[in-house]
Amino acid sequence: MTKTSRAEKPERLPAATTDLQQAKSDLDQFGYCMLSNLLTNQQVKMLQERVPRQAKAEEERGLHDQAQGSATSQYVYMLINKGDIFLDLVQHPVILEMIEHVLGPEFLLSASDAIIAKPGGGLMPLHTDQWWMPPPAAEGAAQVRVGAIKRFNRGSTKTEPGKSISAAACANVMWMVSDFTEENGGTRLVPRSHLYGEQPDPSVPHKVKSIAGAGPAGTAVVFDGRLWHATGSNVTKDARLGVITAYCGPQYRPMENYPLGARDDIVKSASPRLLSLLGFKIWDGYGKLDDPNEKFIARGRTPVGEL
Repeated sequence: MTKTSRAEKPERLPAATTDLQQAKSDLDQFGYCMLSNLLTNQQVKMLQERVPRQAKAEEERGLHDQAQGSATSQYVYMLINKGDIFLDLVQHPVILEMIEHVLGPEFLLSASDAIIAKPGGGLMPLHTDQWWMPPPAAEGAAQVRVGAIKRFNRGSTKTEPGKSISAAACANVMWMVSDFTEENGGTRLVPRSHLYGEQPDPSVPHKVKSIAGAGPAGTAVVFDGRLWHATGSNVTKDARLGVITAYCGPQYRPMENYPLGARDDIVKSASPRLLSLLGFKIWDGYGKLDDPNEKFIARGRTPVGEL
């Protein structure tokens, strides 16, 4: 059976649920799950107001960044600095439980960004969020050099059927701030592709079948970092608003540099759990400074110099 036919004919597709055991089973089987009722109506309304307002203000200041494949779409970065509601998302206890299911007990926040698919926004190339992960290679086979990997130019790195594949090294959450539909660019997903052991062809239009992760505002889609996915094209007259909270293993480099970029007031009031998520915790000797007794790094300290 081909990979395309597997994507076309799953026995069922994950539906939005509040049952965490079902959601974890969906994550394992399909590479993604859909969770409902994680946010109150008030939180959804707050996000629907905050995301466009922040995006408009940043665009006016020349901070507009286009999403891949669409000159009409926009990213808004480092949301943890831009309102308590975004800090609530990255620390949501159900989300942290789901991420732990994928990555294990130790992980970092990698990014907290808004992705706005505006009217006319084009289809993004299929990709995985751990495109940087070197694939397993058989003894004697040519190996991918880690410093040469690029997001969309590494080609399709195939793994023979039955051979080992890379473990999940990151996981992502797409929070639907507005309703996600087939027509407004709801995130395209290729079910089960997290088990293919290869990167997708980045051609647009896509060469494999995908489905739109559709649902009402407030729904969260959690997906394995190996899952093939892409922002869809928006053929409606309204912007599609989403917030990404991405996580990675503690040994990997996050997309956003929180020890440098997080606001001082956030760092000073952060719980040990949040400090750990933001990369201030020393993990098994990595991220350390010069004092072997430190468990968390701190800003403003005086480094040990020549003695």
